[in-house]
Amino acid sequence: MSLPPSSATPDAAPPSHESADLPRPMPRAVRALVAVALLAGAIAVPFVLGSRYYLGIAHQVLIFIILASGYNILLGYTGLVSLGHIALFAIGAYASAIIVVDLGVPFVFGLPLAAAVATLAGVLVAVPALRIKGHYLTLLTLALGEAVRLVLRNLDWLTGGSNGFAGIPRPSLFGLTAKSAFSLYFVLLAFAVVAVVFVWGLERSRFGRAFKAIRDAEIGAEVSGVDTARMKVIAFAISAAYAGVAGSLYAHTMRFISPEFFSLGLTITLLAMVLIGGRGTVLGPVLAAILLTTAPEAFRFLKEYYLILFGLMIYLCVLFLPEGLAGLLGRIRWPRRARSAGGGR
Repeated sequence: MSLPPSSATPDAAPPSHESADLPRPMPRAVRALVAVALLAGAIAVPFVLGSRYYLGIAHQVLIFIILASGYNILLGYTGLVSLGHIALFAIGAYASAIIVVDLGVPFVFGLPLAAAVATLAGVLVAVPALRIKGHYLTLLTLALGEAVRLVLRNLDWLTGGSNGFAGIPRPSLFGLTAKSAFSLYFVLLAFAVVAVVFVWGLERSRFGRAFKAIRDAEIGAEVSGVDTARMKVIAFAISAAYAGVAGSLYAHTMRFISPEFFSLGLTITLLAMVLIGGRGTVLGPVLAAILLTTAPEAFRFLKEYYLILFGLMIYLCVLFLPEGLAGLLGRIRWPRRARSAGGGR
């Protein structure tokens, strides 16, 4: 597979005076410092939050970081709008619960098996996605999400139906069970860190460049030699695997799952996490997952009015931050790197 060559060359003309005023990329040292600060803050969270209730919210934040990061691969990097991603999240949750509880398989094997089931479902969705585009793909994936929810509700003998699936054990790795909320937080944090780091590496790989080429100009990507059909299937598969892992972790964290949770409202929230955070960025979905998971709890004291304020907050973010929360960092005028005396780059 060949990728579209970069338009920048060593002999390119120097930037004009207008381009000198444009936001400059964040220096690598600053990016590393931000990443270290976020990780240090995440490690400190359980020591600061003494309440088990607030730790439970932190658990959900980490799970949604994984889910949003995976969805960003599909929507942000490849430009494919899928409203059925929560269905893959539900498939991962129920597959893990059934494999571990009903079949007696340990969690350490149940999680990858659940991810594999979700990945297979994502590939099956990708097949018709190769033939249809735009609004038709959106409607197809929306119908898929509702169909999966109806199946989960009606298969009482397997999923528990509307009564839900209870008795799911906590995650257990190599004989060590995360029994407390404190230990469970660090298990989820480890998965979240791996998920974000993988996206960071994927973005810089040839697959990431191919995804962005499809998003920006699919016809141009095909002309340049990118196998767009293959890349779309890979994007759906990776994104679905993320959803399967997040679903498995959600089931074993909450220990109870119900079809009503995997609703269209959750789909809209996931879509907002990528758009408000900044699609096609590594940090954006992480920031938005933190914001959109904790904000409803912060505004809950307003009772029936908190949904209005929550919706207004999302509206203002979309209106004034079209590039997302991660775009704020791009507006900072970072100093240019010092040039050597010989004028080297």
